Amino acid sequence: MLVASIVLKNIPDDLHARLKREASANFRSLNQEALARLLRSLDLDASRVTKRDQKWVNEALASGPATPLTRAQMDKVRNRVLSKSKKK
Repeated sequence: MLVASIVLKNIPDDLHARLKREASANFRSLNQEALARLLRSLDLDASRVTKRDQKWVNEALASGPATPLTRAQMDKVRNRVLSKSKKK
């Protein structure tokens, strides 16, 4: 199995020190800590909403009522749903 490598250059001293402290606190080597943080960063990016998803959310919001429901209207809907669930 071929494993790729990467070399980081010109890392600011304070960033290197922070990474080294975090590696020690997490019982990892400096390399393991950098890889873990890079992977976590990429996983977070992948879990963010895509432009397509945001378009669907915007369309759903735009298709809602022109004015927000009043408290009485919300209570009426809630009571209707609760009464249906009690009948089952």
